[in-house]
Amino acid sequence: MKKLLSLLLTTILMMSMSAFALAEAKITFQMGTEPECMDPTINDYSTGSYALQNLFRGLYKFAPDGSVVPAMAESYEVSEDGRTYTFKLKEGLKWSDGTPLTAKDFEYSWKRVLDPEVGSETAYSLYGVIENGYECFVDKTVAVEDLPIKALDDTTLEVRLAAPASYFITLMASTSFMPVKKEVVQADPDWAYKPESYVCNGPFMIKEMRKDESYTLVKNPNYYNADEVQIDTIQYVFLNAPETVKMAFDNGEVDVATSVNTDAMQAYEGTDKLMASNRIGYRYYEFNCSKKPFDDPRVRRALTLAINRQIIVEGVMQDPSVVPLRGWVPYGIKDVLQEQQDWRDVNGDVFQENVEEAQALMAEAGYPNGEGFPEFTIKYTPSDELKLVANAMAQMWKQYLGINCVATAVEDGVYWADETGTRASGDFDIAYMGYTLDYPEPSAAFNILESGKEKTRWVNDEYSKMVAKMRESISAEEREQLYLDAEALVAQECPVIPIYNYSANTLVSDRVKGFTRNSSGHPNFEYCSIAE
Repeated sequence: MKKLLSLLLTTILMMSMSAFALAEAKITFQMGTEPECMDPTINDYSTGSYALQNLFRGLYKFAPDGSVVPAMAESYEVSEDGRTYTFKLKEGLKWSDGTPLTAKDFEYSWKRVLDPEVGSETAYSLYGVIENGYECFVDKTVAVEDLPIKALDDTTLEVRLAAPASYFITLMASTSFMPVKKEVVQADPDWAYKPESYVCNGPFMIKEMRKDESYTLVKNPNYYNADEVQIDTIQYVFLNAPETVKMAFDNGEVDVATSVNTDAMQAYEGTDKLMASNRIGYRYYEFNCSKKPFDDPRVRRALTLAINRQIIVEGVMQDPSVVPLRGWVPYGIKDVLQEQQDWRDVNGDVFQENVEEAQALMAEAGYPNGEGFPEFTIKYTPSDELKLVANAMAQMWKQYLGINCVATAVEDGVYWADETGTRASGDFDIAYMGYTLDYPEPSAAFNILESGKEKTRWVNDEYSKMVAKMRESISAEEREQLYLDAEALVAQECPVIPIYNYSANTLVSDRVKGFTRNSSGHPNFEYCSIAE
């Protein structure tokens, strides 16, 4: 009987261990809203990159420590002049549907980004570095087929840059340089919004897309590094209310949460569950420079100088990881000449809050003490944080300048819509915006204003010449001075109002190990595992 009982217990234990071994390794990940775009060659939104950085891989990818390491690429060589890069791809690469992925896919994808007929919002990432990219996408004086991007064979890709760019390899890990499958894209314009047509090449692939609710990602068996991926399923859930997010995390319904409010930070402060990481991005606000009175740079600068960023950060945000920003280049970017130091620390603030100067500028523009200044709006998408910040800005303008501003929330779908949306159509006086740079170099910040001028309606020939110069081959000393001059011009013209630097606060369950976010704040699940 004892022998029988022992055998039975052993069998039960073995069955339990087998069941445990077969249990699905699943992570439930919260983000505020559904991604606006799921095509990496068009996407210019952080929310899109939250998913795309796990669905696709470029020639290089982010390692857990934030460095950039080979992904689709095996190696690369650079010409003596620093302008021609020749990439050697790994052998046997596949798309998620099992078909071969070759250098020709990268040639097609990069040229597609620079095709003005496609109108990719992320084209500036490529035309900022690739020879004739600007002339192709913006000037339309160079044909797409003539761009110096060429697959020499199935595993060799050659590209020529407009000028040497030490950060070029880092760009290879950004979404704009990721490949898409030509046959899929050309067969269906909506390929990126349906699981059945979604073909990718990253560690995960799309299984289900439930609009406004959730996306389900599953492990991609055809990924080159699939044997090392330990997570079977990632459930992306879209929850916008931080209070709801905290409750879901408290109850174990969410494993990783990105919408972390003050209450959540206070509740988990000092624990391993609260993870803070740097992020090279910022919150700023755009003027509609085509509308009076915001077509006057004196008015724009006055409103910029009349905002007390310290009060917003400490009193409104109440987040110790967020810092005020008094310049256009965010923290987290290394200086050109002193590479071990941060650009902002080396060069300091480019402006300071100054109520007296703001009042003088308003008087000079014809609005002494705010007299005759029309009531205006500041628009933002639904968010408690954005509402508080917008109202704080409005109160400061009322107190210091005597002008009336109404803070107005606009639904996401209306706010971000192409052509007809709030920003695209120009239906705003001041609009909230935020951005995370694609690569850690000052030129990335200046490219934003050049490529986004259709939103701010700010056109400045001197600035355009400066950004064009950034694409040329110049010395490090010349480049440093050029960035300083460009930032000084932005601070005088003020087409935008920088407020604070982003940080990436995340709540991470004890059961999730190895979770990281890259320097742009995008999550990386390739290196995750579930604790036993």
